[in-house]
Amino acid sequence: MQELRDILPDEIITNTQWRRDYSRFDNGIGTPRNIRDGEGFRVAYIDQMANNFQMTFAQYASAEAAMTHYLRMKDIREGIEEENSIEDFPQPHVLGRGLYGSVALFAVDEFFLEVLVERAPGTSANPTEAIARKALSLLEAARG
Repeated sequence: MQELRDILPDEIITNTQWRRDYSRFDNGIGTPRNIRDGEGFRVAYIDQMANNFQMTFAQYASAEAAMTHYLRMKDIREGIEEENSIEDFPQPHVLGRGLYGSVALFAVDEFFLEVLVERAPGTSANPTEAIARKALSLLEAARG
């Protein structure tokens, strides 16, 4: 997990420029309360229009434990129907949106990844897929 923390960029470019929001969490890193039996962290970004997103990374002792957390989070995001909809994304995954934003959930071996875009619908193009791709590339780079 430290490798992931070390390579997190200060800026992510999608259809807009996102910068790390160091003010949102102490030292720019948050500790999710819903990560059980694993190690995880959350990092926030903000764009010039004050849209926000958070990436949560967690590592578990096994792929089964990561999948258990993935399924729990999927149940919490009840109503998301775009499951496994992007062929080149790791399977399983969920990508969906609702009234208050969008979410992408992944279980990749012993890792769980969530991208949560907090945005008002229609204020900008939905960057969830692009941000999820960046988050997945960070995970891949950290794993070597």
